[in-house]
Amino acid sequence: MVIRMDIGNFVVHKVLVDNGSSMDILSMDVLRRMEIGVASLRPVNTPLIGFGGSEVIPLGTINLPVSMGTKPKRKTMMVKFLVVDTPFAYNVILGRPSLNLFRAVVSTFHLKMKFPTSHGIGEVRCDQNEASRCYNLSIKKGTEGKDESQRKPSSVLQGL
Repeated sequence: MVIRMDIGNFVVHKVLVDNGSSMDILSMDVLRRMEIGVASLRPVNTPLIGFGGSEVIPLGTINLPVSMGTKPKRKTMMVKFLVVDTPFAYNVILGRPSLNLFRAVVSTFHLKMKFPTSHGIGEVRCDQNEASRCYNLSIKKGTEGKDESQRKPSSVLQGL
């Protein structure tokens, strides 16, 4: 599910809500656009291991205010992000730490995320157009630099 949310005083698009992610991840491009430099990051010694075993060395961590929902059913929490300087289709991956912090419930069927606020239940809707663009971009990035034989499914899988 792809949403928009506020980080600091910026509206950030292309936020992937991923309850399978054990970290909240922020792209260095977003920090650059917010005019926050690498000097603001706290060092990290552990690599980030992705779905296929690939490793990414994070630049560090940073705590930033994240706001979701619309007034009066809006909530702001400080979120600790792992910052990476790696090209990927999303600006942010919102993982289990933030989902738990916001006490959020995600419904992919309803394309919504709901969370309690002091004024009732807040919600964020999925941005389906943005989700489609991100998906297409991730497919394009995944096939760049591969020749045609690498893009086709193997003959073993074609019969399935």
